[in-house]
Amino acid sequence: MKAYATHWIRAMRSLLALATIVLLSGCNTPLVAPIERASLEDATPTRGGVLRLASIADVRGLDPAVTSDALGAIAMEEIFAGLVDFDDKGNIVPDLADHFEMAPDGMEYTFTLRQGLRFHDGDEVTADDVRRSIERALHPDTPSAFASFYDRILGFKEYTEKKTQHLEGVRVLGRYVVSIRLSSPDATFLAAFAIQMLRPVCKSATDRYDDTWTPCGAGPFKIAPNGWDHGRSLTLVRHDGWYKPGEPYLDGVVFTYGMNQTTQRFKLEDGDLDVTQDLSQTDTLRFLADSRWLPYGFKEGARNIYGEGMNLEMAPFDNIEVRRAVSCAIDREHMRLLRAANMSVQTRALPPVLAAAEPNFPGQHFDLAEALTHMKNAGYPFDPVTGKGGWPYPITYVAAKAGLLEFTSQLLQQDLARIGIRIELKIVNWATYLAMSQRRKTVALSPAGWQSDFPDAADFFEPIFSSASIADENSNNSAFYSNGKLDALLDVARKETDKAARARMYREADRIVCDDAPWAFEYVVQRRIVHQPYVRGFHDHFVWDLYARDTWLDRGTRELASRSGVFGHLGSVLGSNR
Repeated sequence: MKAYATHWIRAMRSLLALATIVLLSGCNTPLVAPIERASLEDATPTRGGVLRLASIADVRGLDPAVTSDALGAIAMEEIFAGLVDFDDKGNIVPDLADHFEMAPDGMEYTFTLRQGLRFHDGDEVTADDVRRSIERALHPDTPSAFASFYDRILGFKEYTEKKTQHLEGVRVLGRYVVSIRLSSPDATFLAAFAIQMLRPVCKSATDRYDDTWTPCGAGPFKIAPNGWDHGRSLTLVRHDGWYKPGEPYLDGVVFTYGMNQTTQRFKLEDGDLDVTQDLSQTDTLRFLADSRWLPYGFKEGARNIYGEGMNLEMAPFDNIEVRRAVSCAIDREHMRLLRAANMSVQTRALPPVLAAAEPNFPGQHFDLAEALTHMKNAGYPFDPVTGKGGWPYPITYVAAKAGLLEFTSQLLQQDLARIGIRIELKIVNWATYLAMSQRRKTVALSPAGWQSDFPDAADFFEPIFSSASIADENSNNSAFYSNGKLDALLDVARKETDKAARARMYREADRIVCDDAPWAFEYVVQRRIVHQPYVRGFHDHFVWDLYARDTWLDRGTRELASRSGVFGHLGSVLGSNR
């Protein structure tokens, strides 16, 4: 034990020393003053301008029927509109629908579309398009990660088994009226319907999924001609057929992908980037400490969970004792220190935003001695003094080149070495990581994360821990975890309308998942989103990241002082226009 403890202490000292040097040197570099607004605080929004956003990763796709990652959802929220959507507080409100009604028995929803709605290609949006889009997304040949959300639509089983040509529960009642009938009560249906998967798509999408289709919807923005340069950028322009007069305010939105954190920070200061959500901890603290910038940022809600996903179809994680050993071996506090400004320890499936009333929930925990006991129970005892024993083969750990994961993976490597599990790091791009980790019997261990699609506890169990979410490809249940007791509990919880009773059921579901440990839960991230003052109407949204539908630009002018020394050099290297 002493040899490993000494190794650990030295490693952590080196890491903390490096972080201290970076932090101290960074704090000596002052931020450039933000660019002032042109108008007063209560100014009326005006049209014009292009909002420039960036990410360290790249989108995997933009077809709502199959795209399940949070980065893709940012752009899809602008390209595709649903019959209903979420407002800033997470309430469900009409969008393309003028209004909707729920039957007294809660088993049928009727939606009346606004008349005169237009797709990006100019075609009118009708009830037939709504039905076609729903059936396209739920067709068994569509590799959807979310289909199980809608398994209570009447006729779902028959349709997904190709026994019928259409979904019995989806009926067109008129040119602008469509109804959806359920086979049993579902407390989550309307919220699930508000997410992006079933949103109307243009007729060019046909009635079957095709991965060569160019995304086309009825949202406030559309993809510009040749506007998607895969792996690099995405350019959206205003959809003039949007139903809200005078909106959206922006002429367009440009996403640049694969831009590292440092570049984003300097481009934001220069005014070449308008918003960033990918700040390093050093820069997060720098912006928090600068009174000039402090009003122009916010901390996003704690609506995500992160941890390590263990593939139950691959050894050694088909052994529950090994999984429990991993969950006990991880020192989550050391991970939190990597990003203390915006990370907190997470030991359960439900994020703080949905579990705030249960601060003392007995989730997973760090206990090295207990972890070693689990390894012994699994049949792989490990002696920390001699370094003998443990799992005899190295395990390839596949992680995305996404900043934080590159550091947490190194801490994980050291944590697991102390219980006799050796992992070899393999860093790949974001799209490759998703493809590999969500493919059956491909990756034994990888980072796992989930951000809420809609504000309900069901969204943190059914997509990632239910048997119905397992797929050969594009599987949200990347642990390929199946537990009949959990499945039955989740099925009952979806039918339950009493909030207190549902809360008890999901607490029990949380206990089951923590004990079975398909994930070793680690932390929650609440990023600091920073924007220039001239970015108006930009705010945290309860569901959607970087929500731009209400944003307008109000950029003023200012004298641009030249930088000197290393600051000026970095500005020139990054292509500053300052």
